[in-house]
Amino acid sequence: MQKRASQMRLRSRKIGKFTALAASEERRFGEQAGRSQREFNDQLDRLGELNAFRHNYARSGMGRDGVSAAHWQDYQNFLGRLDKAIKAQQQIVQDCEQTLASHRQRWLAKRRKLESLERVLDKYKAQENAYVEKLEQKMLDDLPNSQAGGFDSDDG
Repeated sequence: MQKRASQMRLRSRKIGKFTALAASEERRFGEQAGRSQREFNDQLDRLGELNAFRHNYARSGMGRDGVSAAHWQDYQNFLGRLDKAIKAQQQIVQDCEQTLASHRQRWLAKRRKLESLERVLDKYKAQENAYVEKLEQKMLDDLPNSQAGGFDSDDG
């Protein structure tokens, strides 16, 4: 019976090691997803800043009479460059969003694996504890029988 308890403890220790490795891996993937989320937020903020700047710049040039053709051409060229920068930033935001989705998906897969291993570990530990309690109860139940024989010899 002690051998079975030892085997159960060994089984729990083994799955415990796998669970610890899975927890480390899940944490690492979670941190990576967190970095991707921050990068996405930063790029989205940059896009917002570019859009706001373009909007303000376009408003500042509207309604100006008496502007030279060269100045107007420079103004239009700069708006064109802003539009290109905005388009490029939109692509960066889209790429970051895809990367974030991928990292989040991988993290969630690692999370599910970890939760599964934790459930198995909990089950094994519960079985181990139940078995040890059963052994202890059996030993306690057998104790009066072994002591009863010793008391009888003293009485005679």
